[in-house]
Amino acid sequence: MTFRLSGLRGAKRIRTALLAAGLIITQSGCVNNGPSTEVSRGEDYLLNTYCTLTIYEPDREDVIREAFQFARTLENLLSRTVADSEIAAVNRSTAGEAVSVSRETAHVVERGLYYSALSGGLFDITLGALTELWDFSSLAPRVPAREEIDRAVSTAGYHTIGMVSNADGGGAVITKEIPDTHLDLGGIAKGYIADRVKEFLEIRGISAALINFGGNVVILGDKADGTPWLIGVEKPFSAEEEGDPVRELCGEIAVTRGSVVTSGIYERKFTENGQIYHHILDPETGYPRETDLISVTVTGPASTDCDALSTICLMLGMDKGWALMESLASYEAVFIPKEGTIAVTPGARFTSYGEWEGAQ
Repeated sequence: MTFRLSGLRGAKRIRTALLAAGLIITQSGCVNNGPSTEVSRGEDYLLNTYCTLTIYEPDREDVIREAFQFARTLENLLSRTVADSEIAAVNRSTAGEAVSVSRETAHVVERGLYYSALSGGLFDITLGALTELWDFSSLAPRVPAREEIDRAVSTAGYHTIGMVSNADGGGAVITKEIPDTHLDLGGIAKGYIADRVKEFLEIRGISAALINFGGNVVILGDKADGTPWLIGVEKPFSAEEEGDPVRELCGEIAVTRGSVVTSGIYERKFTENGQIYHHILDPETGYPRETDLISVTVTGPASTDCDALSTICLMLGMDKGWALMESLASYEAVFIPKEGTIAVTPGARFTSYGEWEGAQ
């Protein structure tokens, strides 16, 4: 299914000074649009992004605080930028050195290696040295020298990572063949943590909630009126128009379960000598990956998988990304191209707000 989208100047616009994300929960996503006294909301900054959590019960701010604390505990295991994280320990290790990691870290690394193989190495969790070199989170990012890029690329290769699970199932031992190989779970860890926060809320007896971790949206429970949740899909580059910064939507996806995740080239980027460089790096060249897509939104049962699949499809481009999604029974996607029409897999309940004019 395809949609032509244009005339978005008058489309629904949502101010999001706090949400630097590829997905926005629309106002219609609230249960029955009920009064604020029936909803508990909280926000925090973790995973290098603004995160929000909405519980559709009153006076549950204590649970929200605990959920964010739980998320930060997982981040402190999985983030390469946290000095005493388990991933940082792997990155500091020498060739052949065995590093013991927790069950949580082992699971995310295992899923990361699975998707690294599925993508033929395009999605590669061993690109940490290259990610560190580009450093898109810096206040003054720059294009690295060619020799620096070549050196960083030479340290990558998901097939050089060894992992043996502990017999008791409590974790694993990770080894690497190349001493300078660095793991970077940024393309999958956010989704995993969002999934685990959903489990945390369920254990605490929460029946309905929306989790938005920088665009990784996870749904818990049903809306009170029985209608689907509506998750807005951002119009790429809309926040860069003149005037007040806004996030403009090009449409919305109706979902009842699972997660919705967007990967795009328009969020973390910088310009040097008139050229835009985005954060999705190509392990073949060491530079930002060039495809015919601006963003891909994936919906499915688990945010861990939606997180990885949205990035993989973006890197593969329209044709190969579409073929991959058609091979996965439980996942659907919305592809926003640089030129042409938005493409929507048959099972995605996507409603457009107008006609897409292409990259501005």
